[in-house]
Amino acid sequence: MEDQLSPPRLRMTVSDHTLPLFTTVLQSGIEVKTGHGETLANFLNNFPGFTAEYLADTVQTIFLNGTAVDDLSLPLTGQNPVLALSAAMPGLAGAIFRKNSFHSALRTETKKVHDSDASESSVTVTLKLFNSIAKDRGEALLKAGLCMRADHLAVFLNKRPHLTRHIKSIQFGENEMDLVELLRVLPGLSKVTLNIVSTDG
Repeated sequence: MEDQLSPPRLRMTVSDHTLPLFTTVLQSGIEVKTGHGETLANFLNNFPGFTAEYLADTVQTIFLNGTAVDDLSLPLTGQNPVLALSAAMPGLAGAIFRKNSFHSALRTETKKVHDSDASESSVTVTLKLFNSIAKDRGEALLKAGLCMRADHLAVFLNKRPHLTRHIKSIQFGENEMDLVELLRVLPGLSKVTLNIVSTDG
């Protein structure tokens, strides 16, 4: 699989009112370059709608490299930190992983990802959005365009025929293509810059 310095652009237009259904692709993770050591709060504030109030009131569970965290002042470091956001989850598991939970002592610590050289000026963060967080904020991200692994997108499309039937057009770079052709192209790519819009704007 060949790396691209500038991932090719992929634009999909979907039928009216179905764009919210495609926000589940954000569970697979998008890749965002940011400054080495930038705090979680500053990183998230760069995305539309991720205000301090939204992070405090709606984002109830935050995982950094597989470990539930409460402190948004933590720095983003390492080879490829993975940040996952969720609204409140049900049951005891939700209570344990919820920010500042009384049950947080029950969490199991996971192995920390080794930090990269502090002299590096940037890191690439994999950001994953789940449940209502994806629904609330995903449409704006899809319309603006985002970078993600091509193989993750291929898996998403292959497993969701109920969604792909709503795709009205596909533009890959300067070329129009159908879904069958796109699924042949994606395995040969490292990343794509994905943009999904609806026919009703």
